[in-house]
Amino acid sequence: MRKKHIFLAFVIMLLWTSNVCSQNNMAIPDISAIPISSWQGMMNLLGDEQKAFIRDNLLVAPSVYDNNNNHPGSFIITPNPAPDTQSGVECAACSSAYLLRFYGAEANGVEMYHNPTFPCKHKGGAFPRCFRILFEQQLDGYTAEYYTGTTEDLRDAVSKGVPVIVLLLYNGNSLHYVPVVGYDDTYFYIQDSVDKYRNVTDNDDYNEKLDIATFDAMWNIPFDPCRRLFVLVHKK
Repeated sequence: MRKKHIFLAFVIMLLWTSNVCSQNNMAIPDISAIPISSWQGMMNLLGDEQKAFIRDNLLVAPSVYDNNNNHPGSFIITPNPAPDTQSGVECAACSSAYLLRFYGAEANGVEMYHNPTFPCKHKGGAFPRCFRILFEQQLDGYTAEYYTGTTEDLRDAVSKGVPVIVLLLYNGNSLHYVPVVGYDDTYFYIQDSVDKYRNVTDNDDYNEKLDIATFDAMWNIPFDPCRRLFVLVHKK
């Protein structure tokens, strides 16, 4: 029964970034037809040990963000790098490369994803733990901290002047990492690596805007470890 539950845990994780970390060498069938609404119900079948296994191997359990409530009403990070344009499922790497370019390093997200060393990936994307492994273990001089919170918490984090990686659910079934680079009373502003999601063409500082209610609905992923998840990458 324990093995069955562990397999079920991996099945759940496959739904949102689509497969186990390559270093686990686990072969999981394609079950992407299972609706996203089933995640939480399936998760409820697991015990604490199996949930801990998921967190330890595929996720980093987020901390609750401490908002000091001193952020301005609007803020745009500028100047900021131009985003990559992904050709497949490279959004985790494109978001990572965006942060690296923000800090002055050379990086191409599409090339980074297809490098065999990019962590926690498979044909459907990459698990959130990839940011911790990439920035803290593979690269030198960075930290990656995982948080959950409200849109006000996210606004506070962005106001610190560093792009924030978030995980959003597009069109009800497509999970996608993007860097948030600004906000105001109406919108969050994004540098998206997927061309079809870009809805702003006349601003170099962002290429997508989502009204706050829409953004929060897309951010409120129905899977507790990833609900309103955001990642702060800092250079030491």
